[in-house]
Amino acid sequence: MDTTAKKPKVLIIDDSPTIRRIVQSVFEREGFDVSFASDGSEGVRLALMNLPNIVLLDIMMEGLHGFEVCKMLRANSSLNRSAIIMMSGRSYKPDIDMAMALGADSYVVKPFSGEEILKIAVEHMNERASRL
Repeated sequence: MDTTAKKPKVLIIDDSPTIRRIVQSVFEREGFDVSFASDGSEGVRLALMNLPNIVLLDIMMEGLHGFEVCKMLRANSSLNRSAIIMMSGRSYKPDIDMAMALGADSYVVKPFSGEEILKIAVEHMNERASRL
């Protein structure tokens, strides 16, 4: 493995420590540099600071919820290459439509497997990288 190559970065924004831990272990095992935030405001700050390849974003959080965070991230052109994957326990079509309208690349309903979220996230990361 080329140790000079930069590891792709993933930012997990979720108020659930369990979800953060599970997703972190899956992505670290695949060689990603993982950071996380437990609320939307911290997530926006970290995204702008680190410019992650992938943002895994929970919808239901105190303070700034995921829809607001997604809108803020998509408004910043420095994050155009970042794939945003929304995660929620809600599978309502209006929520999915709203996420996609705000610029999310995908919407994954909890519970999900680590392999499922990894596959979806990497697919969208590669798609965004090839588009820009």
